[in-house]
Amino acid sequence: WTSETGYINNFWVHGYDWVNQANRLIYQFDQLENMDADLKATFQAELSILRAFGYYYLLNSFGNVPIVDRFDVEPGFIPANNPDFEAGRKEVFAFIERDILDNLDKLNPEVNNTTYGRFNKWVALALGVKLYMNAEVWTGTPRWDDAIAFADEIINSGLFQLEPDYFSNFIVNNEGSTENIFAVPFDQALTGGNMSNWVYVMHHHFSSQPTVNAPRGANNGTAALPSHVHSFHPNDLRIKGWNFGPQYILGTTTIATNTRTNTPLYFTIDYDDPLANASPGIVYDYRNAPEGGGARPRKYEINYGAGTQASNDLPVYRLADILLLKAEALMRKNGGVATQESVDLVNQVRSRAFENPAAHLLSVSTLTLESILQERAWELYYEGHRRNDLIRFGKFARGDWEWYDRSGHGDHKNYFPIPQVQINSNPNLTQSPGY
Repeated sequence: WTSETGYINNFWVHGYDWVNQANRLIYQFDQLENMDADLKATFQAELSILRAFGYYYLLNSFGNVPIVDRFDVEPGFIPANNPDFEAGRKEVFAFIERDILDNLDKLNPEVNNTTYGRFNKWVALALGVKLYMNAEVWTGTPRWDDAIAFADEIINSGLFQLEPDYFSNFIVNNEGSTENIFAVPFDQALTGGNMSNWVYVMHHHFSSQPTVNAPRGANNGTAALPSHVHSFHPNDLRIKGWNFGPQYILGTTTIATNTRTNTPLYFTIDYDDPLANASPGIVYDYRNAPEGGGARPRKYEINYGAGTQASNDLPVYRLADILLLKAEALMRKNGGVATQESVDLVNQVRSRAFENPAAHLLSVSTLTLESILQERAWELYYEGHRRNDLIRFGKFARGDWEWYDRSGHGDHKNYFPIPQVQINSNPNLTQSPGY
């Protein structure tokens, strides 16, 4: 990627959209003179966590970004980031932490329909866990005890439990999940939106429509790395979130037809041709995979009903994530060595993944930091956590990437460059080192 890559500008625009909307609404509430003071404080606290949420993603993406904490700025104001990249990163971290700590006692502690999809106390704590888990990367100082303390508040509240069925967290009507701490609500009648992309459009095939009763064919875009799917134990139920093999017309034993090639529609785990129709001697990889190459995500239930948009809510923070993060923090505090408590936390998550969990549980002698990273890959795939995890484990920049040698890359690749279009419109911005 470069500073000209369009998707990177999207990260910047979305992050600052959350920040700016929060600042605007905090300001507008300030102008209301006849509003109940406690209610105003609750709303403004919630908006402060939205702002912290935006800055968390900006910090995660870019490291050093301008801090804007108000809407009523001087005319012509354009913000600057810190010319010292490391110092700027620490300032953004401290700003996020301050927004969380200053507002925790004002946030709604209820977990019900009125707080669903909103930044209540538990969402703020989950955001704090994520922040403190990455403190060493972003500030140079580990904060494992703080991550554990915030995780304990969530776990010990008793308000969240692992769903017995892993996939209950991703069904169309997943607003009933007892595990999802924070989910972005989508509803085909009320919100529309891009959940259709996550659920189906971006990865299934042009001819997949009759296999899932979708309102349209898909884009045949993204597929899983073969090594990821192969890494699952065959008895791990979570592998069912990947779609591979013959694609049957829904409710039948008839394989759908690839209408572009007039051949049966298959998805393979490996990037190869399941029907051997290609010319002999061709070696397939990510650059020239056949149309059916690669497993497709079906973790999110594909069920449009009579509509044209998906209604699955998008999980952002789940209890399983918090349990695994606490286990990791306990081990890092202990020099990377497992404790019984960390083992018990990981086994809570693993137990759900197997019909016979006793045969798959870990012990103090078998749990390592590397196995926690792998467990997170099996548990949290396609939920937007992997890049952050790999950076924390030192496996993103210069990591061993499939099909791509990154050995010559520097640590600056752990961050994206500030988009050139933003620098063009704001000369006060200083580009990140290495770009």
